[in-house]
Amino acid sequence: MEYIEIFDKISLGTVIASVLALLFLGGLIMKGLEKYRKLKNDVEKKDENIKKHESEITQLNIDVTEIKGKIDTVLDSLSKVSADADQREARRLRREILKFSDGIRNGKTYSRDAFQDIMESNEEYKNIITRRNINNGFTEHEMLFIVKKYDELYGG
Repeated sequence: MEYIEIFDKISLGTVIASVLALLFLGGLIMKGLEKYRKLKNDVEKKDENIKKHESEITQLNIDVTEIKGKIDTVLDSLSKVSADADQREARRLRREILKFSDGIRNGKTYSRDAFQDIMESNEEYKNIITRRNINNGFTEHEMLFIVKKYDELYGG
């Protein structure tokens, strides 16, 4: 009987308003669920995209590591080639200086330009041996002899 009394006190307008409120809330819940499903779907697609890109990034990292190794190998080779070229050039310049000095000792006369050229060759030789930490040997003494002879011939 209590229920009947409660229903008696509720008006038709209240019932209709309650039903409409429930329908409205149901609609909001449905919209919310639809938004949730869409958002969940978007998140899943983005997760798939991230996984796809993670594998691409992993592959790129592997590729970069391989390329870095190849670059290091090329740089090592280039360094060796450069060192070998410097060694050959230093030997060539050393021979040129010694040959010039021997020519003077054997009575050969050289022009002022030839003396200046050998002095420039000596500067280049000194730069190489300094850069590569090579022992100089006889060229210092021979250059002193060449400069002395230049001063005798051309007055310094």
